[in-house]
Amino acid sequence: MVFRKSISRILPILLILVSCGIYSFKGSIPDHLHDLELVTFKNLTTEFAVETDIEEALTERMFNEQLLPLSAKETPDSRIEGKINSITDKPNSFDENENILEYRLEFRGEIVWYDLVRDSELFKKNYTVFGTYFSEDENATRSDAEKLEREDAYDEAIEKLIDLIIESMTEEW
Repeated sequence: MVFRKSISRILPILLILVSCGIYSFKGSIPDHLHDLELVTFKNLTTEFAVETDIEEALTERMFNEQLLPLSAKETPDSRIEGKINSITDKPNSFDENENILEYRLEFRGEIVWYDLVRDSELFKKNYTVFGTYFSEDENATRSDAEKLEREDAYDEAIEKLIDLIIESMTEEW
C-alpha cells in the first residue's frame, strides 16, 4: 500500500519532467526539413561588417537552439538569406531644452526562408529592428554601468533580428 502511494505521487512528477524534457522548437519546423544553409546577408549600407555580425549571431543561435543543423551538403533542404537595406541613427528622446538624450539605431531589411525540397518560400518578411543608446552628453552624466553606447544599441538590434528569425521559423505550420 505504501508503495502504491509513493508511485502515485511520483508518477505525475515524472510525466511532467519527461514531457517537458523532450520539448523543443524543432517540432514546429516542417518535418521534411533536416538542415539549413545560411547565406551571408547582403549589406546595402555603409555599416562595416554588419552582415558578418548577423551571420555569426544567427549561426550561434541556431546551434544553441538546435533548430536545424547547418548544412554541409551541396544541396541543403532549406536556406535563409536576407538584406540589410538601411541602418540609421535617429534622435529618440529629448530633455526640456530639446537636447538629444537618446538615439534609436534602426536596421531595416528583408529576410527569406526557402524550402529547397518543395521549391517554395516558407516566409518572406520585411523587418525593422532597433536598439537605443544615450547621447555623449547623457552618457557623461551616468556611471559606467548605466551608460549605453552605440555598440550596445547595435548588439541589441542584431539580437532582435535573430529573435525575429527564430520566432518566424518556429511559428506553427
